[in-house]
Amino acid sequence: MWSSVVEKAGHMKNETSKSLEQIREAKRTDPDVNLYILLNQARNIIYNAVEAELKHLSTSHSQITILTILSRENKPVTLDELANWSQKDFSSVFTLIRRMEKKGLVKRIKKTGEAKTFITITRKGSLLYLQKVSERSIHLIFDKLSAEEKKQLDITLRNLRDYTRDMLGLDFRPPFL
Repeated sequence: MWSSVVEKAGHMKNETSKSLEQIREAKRTDPDVNLYILLNQARNIIYNAVEAELKHLSTSHSQITILTILSRENKPVTLDELANWSQKDFSSVFTLIRRMEKKGLVKRIKKTGEAKTFITITRKGSLLYLQKVSERSIHLIFDKLSAEEKKQLDITLRNLRDYTRDMLGLDFRPPFL
């Protein structure tokens, strides 16, 4: 009797091993998962290249992202807008803005009659972003792509971003607002 229990257990273990191997192989060859891994690797390595370029400025990638947004908008924006644009949570952006304020890169302002606080780039922040951030690493990396490849990548990434935002309900506005 004991030998049949051991035999059954061995058979179940072999079946489980085969099943796990089949699942592992399916996951390993899943084109969507492989695209995600590739996208994540590309994003991380490009991010690291930009970080290396920014190191001499004693400024973080997150701070440069905020300065980029403020410089592009060329008008004061709310913390909610900064959080949405940078894809960071509100509390992280709030903390980041406080640090940047202490460095004199941004300032918070209140507009008359508005409950919201707006953030604007200071002259020091503008000089840092416009004169010292060359974005050379970005240009060197993306110069590898042809104009057509850049256009297609732009379309593809926008489609993925917009679909995912929609899927997560990030842009949902109740009809009564």
